[in-house]
Amino acid sequence: MDKDTMRTQIFLSIALFLGQLMLVHSQEGNDTIVLHSVEEALAYANEHNIEKAIHEYQQGKAKTEHQLSKSYLLPTATGSFSAQNNLKLATTPIPGELVGQPGELVDVQFGQDYNYNAGITISQTVLDWQKIIKSRTAKVGRDIAEVQSDLFGEKLTEQIALYYHTALIAKKALQINEKDFVIADSIRVLTKEKFDKGIIDKSLLNHASINLNAIEQSVFSNQSTLEKSLYQLKSLLGIAASASLILDGDYEYSSQTFTIPKELAKDGNITVLEYQLEQSRLKIKDEKSAYYPKLIFNAYFGQQQFQDDFTLSFDGEAWKDYSYLGMNLSVPIFTGNANRSRTKISKIEYAIAQKNLESEIQQSTLRDDLLLKEYELSLYTSTSTYDSFMLYSNNLELAFQKYQQGIIPLDSYFQVFEDYIRAENNYLNALSNVYTYYSTILSRNNDNEE
Repeated sequence: MDKDTMRTQIFLSIALFLGQLMLVHSQEGNDTIVLHSVEEALAYANEHNIEKAIHEYQQGKAKTEHQLSKSYLLPTATGSFSAQNNLKLATTPIPGELVGQPGELVDVQFGQDYNYNAGITISQTVLDWQKIIKSRTAKVGRDIAEVQSDLFGEKLTEQIALYYHTALIAKKALQINEKDFVIADSIRVLTKEKFDKGIIDKSLLNHASINLNAIEQSVFSNQSTLEKSLYQLKSLLGIAASASLILDGDYEYSSQTFTIPKELAKDGNITVLEYQLEQSRLKIKDEKSAYYPKLIFNAYFGQQQFQDDFTLSFDGEAWKDYSYLGMNLSVPIFTGNANRSRTKISKIEYAIAQKNLESEIQQSTLRDDLLLKEYELSLYTSTSTYDSFMLYSNNLELAFQKYQQGIIPLDSYFQVFEDYIRAENNYLNALSNVYTYYSTILSRNNDNEE
């Protein structure tokens, strides 16, 4: 066995082994995850993707913050107990006639040295525009968190679909490479035999070896693409490094696989900007609410006890009822120019938010239109390049037969072989472009429900 033949056998063995290894990702791991479709991959990611879990926590946090902002609608109740030692009782002058000393003012002290209070204070906010506006703002924040979670779901769908199909295309490319390698190696063997017999010169033998090297490089490139795609899928799906990931199924080209939607679902980024515009509007109201009155009702229901020494009695007769109802109405009269300046800034921010929304709507419409057109063109291109690839494949088989029969020279066969390789690369590249656009469209039209 010569050196080149041994090299061929070793390369084929390594290529087949690596291709299988990278697709299955070694079944010696602790777990084996088998996926039969993109839909299964998306369902798995919904349950195991870590970033998705974080977005769900953030969404829950925003909902709780909104609930908290509405707490002003309910009254607050506080229980209290206090003890006071009147070290010096207040002195009050009273007419002497009241104490048998007419014509004089007599200083007297009222009260006892120790007094105790126990009761419940209830407070209810009746009117507070600042809290009302903040509650509405918190609701918008909750809605933004929901949309941002949906946007992450779109991005996750797009990436999973892209890497899933890229892995299948890489696997298909390796299968084609295997066939190409066998053909290129057969030509190299025949060329070597003719060179040894002095029928052809060294340049043709070198050309055959160059073609073989090109196939080897393509194999390693496709293996690298497969490995990277599986790595990205494991990361997106939340699969541990020690686990095995198996994509069950082979890619077969069919133009019927794809459909062209008439339109895309609304861009979530526009929705986010719409909510942010509403936040800016509410911020203006919030700044203006600093000028509005606040009305609070409060009530106290309790009892008091007074003692001449430091003792506390639990006898019911020792406690005296003490209760009251109150109202607090506060009206801002002058707050300086700070609120006026903050309101002016808020209006400017609102105008900026309006322009950002207008710009995003315009740009989103253009992007969507371009995406659908490029997707449609990529479908036509993929169909055309596939048909050409099949024709070049057939030409290659015919050229090989003609070369074996001596009908065409070796350099003519090389030309057909190189045309075939270019057609193969064009087809795989066109297919990759189709799935790039398809993955984006799938994410936009997918409901992302768990």
